[in-house]
Amino acid sequence: MVHHAPAVGCCGPVTTDAPIAVTINPEARVNVARSGAPVGTLTPGEWHPIAVTVVNDGFVTGPLAVSCDPVRGLEVEQPWPELTGEHRQENVFRVRLDAPGVVDVTLTFSALQALGGLALHSTVNLLLTAR
Repeated sequence: MVHHAPAVGCCGPVTTDAPIAVTINPEARVNVARSGAPVGTLTPGEWHPIAVTVVNDGFVTGPLAVSCDPVRGLEVEQPWPELTGEHRQENVFRVRLDAPGVVDVTLTFSALQALGGLALHSTVNLLLTAR
């Protein structure tokens, strides 16, 4: 089943099958939103990809980074390709939980190594479950 779940970014809804939508506005500010697409249940000890749709209204080039505060038993890997300046790109990062359980993680997205969205618009909470 394909989900076309809208996530509201800085400049309007983003239709995506990805659980996370990132919008970079014309001022190169990063805004992130959770869509209705499921993340799925993780298998402990295995890497799980999390898809991200990037709508680049600022036509920014360079790295897009995802970071989070340390969470016990959680690893985040980001083999991001560079932002190409294309209006829309599909990306992925990976997460791994060491043991069964549930963790709530706050992810922060940034581009140009400094600019974020206003207030907490560049962060999103993700509830991850491993069984």
